[in-house]
Amino acid sequence: PELYAVFPYRLIGVGKPDLEIGLDTYRRRRFAGHKCWQHDDLHAACLGLAEDARRYITERFGDFNTDARFPTFWGPAHDWAPDMDGAGAGMITLQTMVLQSNGTKLLLLPAWPKDWNVEFKLHAPLGTVVEGVYRGGKLKRLKTSPAGRLRDIVVCK
Repeated sequence: PELYAVFPYRLIGVGKPDLEIGLDTYRRRRFAGHKCWQHDDLHAACLGLAEDARRYITERFGDFNTDARFPTFWGPAHDWAPDMDGAGAGMITLQTMVLQSNGTKLLLLPAWPKDWNVEFKLHAPLGTVVEGVYRGGKLKRLKTSPAGRLRDIVVCK
């Protein structure tokens, strides 16, 4: 709950007021974790902390249950196996690393590691679909539907 202003309420984050308060709260959080329903990886993505998001999401998706019938089952972490919370939190984190919104602005790659490649097609507010390819540290392709929403894209460094 100490970071609810970052997620799920999205009052603090990349391109929003009080980012420093969010970063300071993140650094001083009392209940750190990125397993199961915990979401430090998502907080890191919302705050633009690409290296923290990278480390946490890599650990999250690498922590599967080798004793399970299906190799991609996770857990038990806090609840049961398979741990479906972890997968959901992980998917939201990856999307947030690629795309965030701030009013009508669409923030592209606000927490994506510069040395990771990605191809994406994500739905954004106002009936927008954003498609792109980021490879070798460069944005190779970008398209929005409707096309006029391209002017609302802010590519983050």
